[in-house]
Amino acid sequence: AVVSTQSTGTAAGPGVVSHVGESELSAHLNKTTSCALLLFYTPYCRYSMELMPHYNALSRLFPSLQHIAVHINSYSSSSVQYGAVGTPTLLLFHESKVVKKIPHTYRNVTELHAYISNITDLKAAAVEVAVTEVDHANVELLPSLDYPLIFSVTFLSLSLVYHTSGYISNLF
Repeated sequence: AVVSTQSTGTAAGPGVVSHVGESELSAHLNKTTSCALLLFYTPYCRYSMELMPHYNALSRLFPSLQHIAVHINSYSSSSVQYGAVGTPTLLLFHESKVVKKIPHTYRNVTELHAYISNITDLKAAAVEVAVTEVDHANVELLPSLDYPLIFSVTFLSLSLVYHTSGYISNLF
């Protein structure tokens, strides 16, 4: 199922970001006949959540550009298929094919607006747009634990104690 959020437009209409599940992504992109902008994000990533309000605002600047957001889990098949090695990842599509991966240096609505204007022939609906409270709706950084990091630190600490305990007891 496709869920759309934003203040203007109708479901999947102009100025709306369509939140699509990973399982529906390919089918959704195959229906795209023009340009689309795809954001891979996770609510556990601070950078994803900082970018999300700007991405929401960008959808109002380019209403002719379909805006899609996909919440991915680590090592998902969708991210591998489209070459997203981290979050957030922005991809520009034309007729269901990846045309450009937007560099990670473009992280606010002004920079994204300038970049998309430079690489496409699309005209923005306005000269500029401000990020509003509506763009921040439902954007929340979720707390997470990095279990591999916790395991690694614990393992290294226990290994260090184990291997140095014999050395320390020989000193005394």
